[in-house]
Amino acid sequence: MRLTDDEGYSDYIMETDDSTSSKKLPDSFSPLEEERERMERILERLKTADYLTERAELGSELVRSTSRYEDTLERAVWPAAPDSDAVHLKELESDRSALREVMTKIHEATMHVDARNVHAPDPEGFEDALNEVCDRLRTMLVKEDREILLIDAALGTEENRLKLTDDISGALKNASERPEPPKTTIGRLVSNANVKLSHNVEDASPPEHPGADTINP
Repeated sequence: MRLTDDEGYSDYIMETDDSTSSKKLPDSFSPLEEERERMERILERLKTADYLTERAELGSELVRSTSRYEDTLERAVWPAAPDSDAVHLKELESDRSALREVMTKIHEATMHVDARNVHAPDPEGFEDALNEVCDRLRTMLVKEDREILLIDAALGTEENRLKLTDDISGALKNASERPEPPKTTIGRLVSNANVKLSHNVEDASPPEHPGADTINP
């Protein structure tokens, strides 16, 4: 079953002036809720944050969180879409590639760099990339939410719903924190360990800025 643009959307999708979706994911997608809420908190905080160290930290964490979210969708959710959704998935793939390209700029600028020093080499370039990430992500989340609703509606049986939930949970456990995810489980584990080590070692500054509780409230 495929819903039309008018069937079911009004109760699930809410678009704001900046095209941000803020509705709860369907129950079958519950393993993704915490990650999604984290992304939206960071996006919201970045609208008003003007302390450069905070923006660097938030940008880095947004990329890590979004990378996990997108990697999980790509491996566990989109394969469950009906064949009739191929055109929409192709559009999402193009959007995801463009987002990953600009997220890589943030990833490379923040890896092994103290947040206080991230803006030093090219402050305008970093801010341009961060703003583009936010804009692209807000737009893409709305499109993805529509596709998620369609997939959920087509699942049918409780067995299918439970299987998708399990698949999502499994994929999320080893989801890549790097924008361009490695292709293997071992590759993702090694890459994630490197990302975590970078953040644990290089970010020696205490989280004293106003948005310090945004990432992990």
